Amino acid sequence: MMTLIQGFSLSIGWLIILTISPCLSSNPGVVKTYSKKRSDMLTGILRKLEGKDSRVPPNFDNDLPTVVQCQIFVDSFDSVSEAAMDYSVSVLMELSWIQPDLSYSFEVDYFEIDNKHMEQIWLPDIYFPNEKIAAFHKIMTPNKVVRLYADGRLSFYARLSLTMSCPMNLRKYPFDKQICALQLESFGFDREKVLLEWAKNETPVAINDHIILPQFEVVRNESGLCAKSHPRLGNHSCLEAKFHLERNIGYYIIQMYIPSILIVVISWISFWLTVTSVAGRISLGVLTVLTMTTQSSGVNASLPRVSYTKAIDIWMSTCLLFVFGALIEFAVVNVLSRNKEATEANSTTEQIGAKLENGPFMNETMVMIGGGVRFAEEEKKAIKRISGLQWAQLMDNISRFLFPFIFISFNIVYWTYYLTTFGEELFMGGI
Repeated sequence: MMTLIQGFSLSIGWLIILTISPCLSSNPGVVKTYSKKRSDMLTGILRKLEGKDSRVPPNFDNDLPTVVQCQIFVDSFDSVSEAAMDYSVSVLMELSWIQPDLSYSFEVDYFEIDNKHMEQIWLPDIYFPNEKIAAFHKIMTPNKVVRLYADGRLSFYARLSLTMSCPMNLRKYPFDKQICALQLESFGFDREKVLLEWAKNETPVAINDHIILPQFEVVRNESGLCAKSHPRLGNHSCLEAKFHLERNIGYYIIQMYIPSILIVVISWISFWLTVTSVAGRISLGVLTVLTMTTQSSGVNASLPRVSYTKAIDIWMSTCLLFVFGALIEFAVVNVLSRNKEATEANSTTEQIGAKLENGPFMNETMVMIGGGVRFAEEEKKAIKRISGLQWAQLMDNISRFLFPFIFISFNIVYWTYYLTTFGEELFMGGI
């Protein structure tokens, strides 16, 4: 009997569980109630702003500045252009300020305020004074959000793509180091109404460690203030982040310096050819001069037309001077040799004619070892003719060592000046 009662009770229990469980599984009333309560909380908090102007800062009526703390994370450096003197970056910007009216006591860490409710609160009117192009990211939805914390602090997050102006000093190009700035400023309110500050932490301006640029390396960054005074608008609060960029010269060593050195060395082959190799030496000289001119034009094609001399200009001009000097050296040697031969041939003809008229021509003959016969006056002519060729050969011999010596000396001075600390100090002192 007891067994029957226990079995009946167990069946009743399972029936109750099976009847209630579908209702529990298909009715998430607890979650919906919590979500609804959270939404109601935010709606109730935002009702405090009814009747207030969302276009003015929270402390506008109290004659106190609203302090806006800024923080920037540089997600990527997209490009650095010397020709346009600008750079492109993608950043995540955070602006934080306190609006006491929106403080709450709910046990919620923070509330997210979407784009629809953003219209009810004041947002800082920040702009970038040195910007060329700026845009918010909108894929898949607008990449901006506001978080509200219990003490009334609002944090605005947004992702932006910026193209910023960056005036560059290219006197040491391609050994230059550039400093590019990113500036933030309040547009409509002066510093008595809106005061911008960098976030009080170790890294108010942070950079992605995985950024790789083709020509530059971001060695460090710094944050500070920039004084902005407008004649009619007054003094506006301004922040400035500076990125120190150092150019990698590996590309220029391979693509510009080594080829130009080889072209200069090739022009020296002319010194090892004979003076009579006119066609070969002229072709070699003209070819090296044209090659250097083309390479110099290609280097400056991607650079702005600045009024000062750059380091690469000094290098290319010197290399062009060396190859042009090798061509001029051959021209001088060739012309000098030919002028001597023409002058000596004319003087020898006059001397032989005088000997024929005076009669002792036959008494001044010489029998050569090989069996030939040479007159004394013709012997003098041959000696003078050989002397002209010797002068030409002597100039070639001197050039074989003088040109390399001067070019090596130039390289020592050039690389020492632009790569060492001594050269850096001289350069900065000259500016």
